Amino acid sequence: MCFSLAWFVQMLIILVVLCGVIAILRIWVFPMMGSVDARIPATINIVIWVIVCVFVIYLLADLIMCALGGGPWFPRIR
Repeated sequence: MCFSLAWFVQMLIILVVLCGVIAILRIWVFPMMGSVDARIPATINIVIWVIVCVFVIYLLADLIMCALGGGPWFPRIR
């Protein structure tokens, strides 16, 4: 099916990763004056938050699939 929960999960993950890449590019391409030293911790912070968001998306999708018992609209993600 085109609009299953697995499709929605993948779209959310793509969106989160894309937002993380854009945020990192904004830090490294358009630096503010005097913030050269703060770019590396900010990049690490963004990467950590992207990983946490992807984990939460997978966790919530798995909980929804378990709660609703699968079916044609919610195939198992494996």
